[in-house]
Amino acid sequence: MKSPLIAFAILFSVILLGDSFYVILETERALKLRFGKVLRDEAEKPTTFEPGLHFKIPFVEKIISLDARIQTMDGAPNVFTTSDKQFLDVDTYVQWRVKDFSQFYLRTQGRFSEAESVLERLVDSGLRDQFGQRTLIEAVAGQREQLMVAISNDVNTKVPDYGIEVVDIRVKKVNYTNDVLPNVYEQIISERKATAEERRSKGKKEGNIIRATTDATVKKIKAEADETSRTIRGEGDAEAARIYALTYNKNPQFYAFIRSLDAYKESFNNKGDVIVVKPDSEFFKYLKNSDGSK
Repeated sequence: MKSPLIAFAILFSVILLGDSFYVILETERALKLRFGKVLRDEAEKPTTFEPGLHFKIPFVEKIISLDARIQTMDGAPNVFTTSDKQFLDVDTYVQWRVKDFSQFYLRTQGRFSEAESVLERLVDSGLRDQFGQRTLIEAVAGQREQLMVAISNDVNTKVPDYGIEVVDIRVKKVNYTNDVLPNVYEQIISERKATAEERRSKGKKEGNIIRATTDATVKKIKAEADETSRTIRGEGDAEAARIYALTYNKNPQFYAFIRSLDAYKESFNNKGDVIVVKPDSEFFKYLKNSDGSK
């Protein structure tokens, strides 16, 4: 008779002991409910339990474990209007986490789906406001990073009541709607034409500068070369005159003979050359005898 009671007592003790301890994982935080109410501290704030082994009163207290890791919410794409009345199809994702676990449980009963529903509304509202303050080009390319930072800051001012914190908001994809595409293509073409025209004008200007500089350099080089050649020719003529003078002073008859030979060479350079002079002309005196005498 005692054996069943003892076995039941042992089994009950094991169950009771097993329900008295619980483990909170490193990736979790926990709240303790006593008779369905959140256990609070002396300041009447819900108590949050850190990772580790903990004790609870069996059948009286209940543990609510909450994920402490960063959550990723993949929002549904939505259409937003820019300040220049253009429409964009925007797809975003949000990374968030629970910051105040007790406040999070009080507002959402620990339901992450409810928190994400609130986040999605706030992010959509922030996106609509930020895109509405920017033009199409600014929203798509020019101020994308500033836009995301502004939305994150704005949403983080509104979510503390839910005990959560936005870590990051990013735009995965921005598509132009069918009504916007033609205007975008026209704007791109116009910008490319303007850029091409600017570069051609700049290239033409630089080409003119290079040509003008080159022409000036060529003229300078030619002028310097002409001046140098004139100087050299002048020096050569002076040297030749000096040599002629020295030669004439040493032997005037030999000098006259050489000069006459040079004159003969220049006069009879071509076979067709004809000279009409008197036979007794001084020009032919060295053809008659070597000393040029009659």
